[in-house]
Amino acid sequence: MANRTPTPPRMSRRGRYVLILLVGAIVLLSVLGWLVGLRTDYLWYDSVGYTSVFSTMMWTRLGLFGVFALAMAAWTGLNLYLAYRFRPDTWPATSEQEGLERYRELISPRAGWWIGGVAAIIGIFAGMSAQSRWETWLLFRQGGSFDHPDPVLHMDAGFYVFRLPFWQFLIGFGFAAVVVGILASLSAYYLYGALRFSGQGDRMTNVARIHLSVLVALFLGLKAVAYYFDRFDFTTQDNQVTGIVGGGYTEMTALMNAKNALIWVSLIAAVVILVFSWGFTRSLALPAAALGLVVVTAIAAGGIYPAVVRNFQVEPNRPQREGPYAQHTIDGTRYAYGMEDLETTTYPVASQPNAEAMAADQSTVPFVRLIDPFVVSDAFTQAQQPRSFYDFNEKLDIDRYTYTDENGKEVTQDFVVGLRELNPGQLTDEQQDWTVAHTVYTHGWGFVSASTTESDSGAPCFTSGVLSDDPGNCQIGNDIIDVEKPQIYYGLLNNEYAIVGVPEGDTPREYDRPTDVAVSDEDSSEADAEEIGDDRYTTYEGDGGIDIGSVGRRLLYAWEFQEPRFLLSDQINDESQLLYNRNVRERVQKVAPFLTVEADPYPAVVDGEIVWIVDGYTTTNDFPYSDRVNLAEATNDTYSGQGVANQANEEINYIRSSVKAVVNAYDGSVKLYEFDDQDPILKAWNEIYGGDLITPKEDIPASLEAHFRYPQDMFKIQRNLLQRFHVDEARTFIEGSEAWATPEDPSQQSPVIQPAYYVYATYPEQTQPYFQLTSTFTPRNRENALASLMSGYYDENGDPRLQIYDVVGGDDQSVRQIHQIITSTSEVVTTLRDATQAGTTVEWGNLLALPVGDGILYLEPMYLRRQAGGQGEDLPRLTNVAISYGGYVGFAPTFEEAVNMVVDKYVSGAPSEAEQNEGESDGETPSETPSETPSEAPSSEAPPTAEPPEVEAAIAQVLEAQAAYEEAQASGSNEQEGAALDALLAALDQLEAARNAAGQ
Repeated sequence: MANRTPTPPRMSRRGRYVLILLVGAIVLLSVLGWLVGLRTDYLWYDSVGYTSVFSTMMWTRLGLFGVFALAMAAWTGLNLYLAYRFRPDTWPATSEQEGLERYRELISPRAGWWIGGVAAIIGIFAGMSAQSRWETWLLFRQGGSFDHPDPVLHMDAGFYVFRLPFWQFLIGFGFAAVVVGILASLSAYYLYGALRFSGQGDRMTNVARIHLSVLVALFLGLKAVAYYFDRFDFTTQDNQVTGIVGGGYTEMTALMNAKNALIWVSLIAAVVILVFSWGFTRSLALPAAALGLVVVTAIAAGGIYPAVVRNFQVEPNRPQREGPYAQHTIDGTRYAYGMEDLETTTYPVASQPNAEAMAADQSTVPFVRLIDPFVVSDAFTQAQQPRSFYDFNEKLDIDRYTYTDENGKEVTQDFVVGLRELNPGQLTDEQQDWTVAHTVYTHGWGFVSASTTESDSGAPCFTSGVLSDDPGNCQIGNDIIDVEKPQIYYGLLNNEYAIVGVPEGDTPREYDRPTDVAVSDEDSSEADAEEIGDDRYTTYEGDGGIDIGSVGRRLLYAWEFQEPRFLLSDQINDESQLLYNRNVRERVQKVAPFLTVEADPYPAVVDGEIVWIVDGYTTTNDFPYSDRVNLAEATNDTYSGQGVANQANEEINYIRSSVKAVVNAYDGSVKLYEFDDQDPILKAWNEIYGGDLITPKEDIPASLEAHFRYPQDMFKIQRNLLQRFHVDEARTFIEGSEAWATPEDPSQQSPVIQPAYYVYATYPEQTQPYFQLTSTFTPRNRENALASLMSGYYDENGDPRLQIYDVVGGDDQSVRQIHQIITSTSEVVTTLRDATQAGTTVEWGNLLALPVGDGILYLEPMYLRRQAGGQGEDLPRLTNVAISYGGYVGFAPTFEEAVNMVVDKYVSGAPSEAEQNEGESDGETPSETPSETPSEAPSSEAPPTAEPPEVEAAIAQVLEAQAAYEEAQASGSNEQEGAALDALLAALDQLEAARNAAGQ
């Protein structure tokens, strides 16, 4: 008896029904969840007044999905149908074909259903891929011109940014469609015997040969089109020789010729295969030769030839061959990053700048910033935290305000500012009950500011928003910034949803603020609040939330947030509103998904309202001949991840500060103001969303514009690029002899880039003080020297200005070197020793470098934190201020005293600390006479004499201990730093003893 293959057991009818029911339930729940998400998204966009953003995005995605899914499904179905329609009537009786018989029996009775099903599945996947390109399509449709052609192929930048990406997507889709067609046709022909790999006779029927040959020829035709568009990629690809973006000599000569050759070779190969397909020959040799020609040409012309050109023509003559192309990238980069109007001036520094003139300066010195917004955040929180759930951002901000002083004079000054937000993470277990957390603790309270130039016995000198029993001893006053509604519903610390609103006449239930402490600026809406015991309760009066009074809305959000208490809670009533997406960065990003959002929004009071100002950037990675930067790397500094968000890890080569987004901290309303009215990307997106998404620049209120500041992320990116691109001449650029570096933050133990600082100051060639963002550069590989200063600000017309000041002359050091000199002076060493012995932590604040007079004024505040056992840390206290000017160091409890110390040293002709360090480095005593003494106080000290051997040995020990201490500061732990400091102090004591013994 012949063996039979056992028939697999069939699923019972009940089992099939259960399976169908489960699959149907899963599909239904998925679709229902998607529909709920769509509806809630629409309601949110409607609450902020930006439904056009939602509808444009959704309809575009649905349209692309439908078009490309239908196109791919139709194409796949057509190829499967042709292969099935022209299947042979019989097939060879081979074992290969016998094995396929059962599949033919399964498919043939329902061939139409099988073809339709496979086509639909492939079409769905194609549509899903295409709908993600909705932004590319919209820019292709609405994008305009930059009026900036690339210098080699002479195509406008708009072609690369708006049109080329979509053309490349279409080509890629075409390749995918052809490959799917080939695979589908091959499978069908093989299944029905039109294509076989064993047996005698022809391996392929005439119809199969024609069909598949046409598909292969179509693939080669698309390849020719792709080669044509590949030529434009040379303008945006990395140059292997110079390490910058933009095709160089090899790309624009050898590779360009290779692409042109490959276009023709691909077309010829396509024609040859078409000829073969019509039966002029049945041999595969001719089409194989045509395909081989394409491959060989690609290897030889696209690989070997360019490598020969690069290695034997370009590398030995880099400046000559690559110079013109590097110049293209220099010019293109400056344009793409808003640096085409970069102003570079020379700032001559005297070898002995006049300290008396510095002390008398009235354009910068009176505004010098002593308070570091990063260090004093804890002081804000602890001094202005009447309840534990109030908190300030880890990094505060700097802004300027104009007020009338006690003499009736209008004064403009910068302040440290922050919002007293509600931090859900600080709520107690009882307060984190769902009802309490979402309906009672809904918001923070108060805009708080402090002077940057004064301190209150080392603590911040608060000037507005004070919520404390202790008014402090501030000289400025506590009410200079008037706020009408101090409640903070939208900010950076609280992104939990809140349910607000009660029926008219009901008792308010939202906790507002305590009443058992003094308030510097009372809320003007006292009538809408109620005091219960020591606390004040209020009700949200804005309209920025979503009405959830109806059962349908409550059901929607119960599903959306997976929270049944939306249906069960009696705290939700007909007047209830739901506030969510309360983080201001995320809020702006949802309203304007085409923007890259500033990592550090800042609060401001405008016409009595607290608002968040968020810089919005338009970016692209497709700009021709512009160097590329990584957003995350270029913007990383001390603050990143510590109160300042990290930017996305993505590459860009064009950026514009195009939008100033303003988010109201009370009602969450978002307003997008045009700032760069020449940016083609912003113009395109505005047209995409109906032409009224962006408020025109001329409609920006003057009171709001007064608080605009040069954007930080833009400045950091420009600073990163200017390390190389400050050079104008291509040969010097390629050689790298004048490259700069951004200094590391000397106040941090681990290596991290020093942040840029906002200062209110007058820089050279400026006629008035400006609120500007500043930084410094050092020559690359010379970290102890100062190469230049950089400043970004808005001028009196509100236009952005970027300036570089090349520092020449003098002997000015980098911020790192200045920090080392400061921490090596005897006064500072003694203070550090006392702090270590007292168990106090030393924190150095912002080290500013400001051009004043004919020198550079360096300033670095010192803060002390005492470790209180079992009680956490005390407030950081500003205890001393260190300054350096012309090599002289002043270190005193106040800035004025530190300045006087420097002036006294200058007038007396004492040797500067830098000269003393140089003298000790040479094994000599520091000279008592500076290289250039002021004429008012000539020095009559005798020249130095040789030191006794014992003193020289003690000096050597001091230098060795100093180097160890600096190393511990940079990379060691607190214990290592303390031990190194003890060793340095001991060495200094030995040096003093040796000099006393020598009679010095």
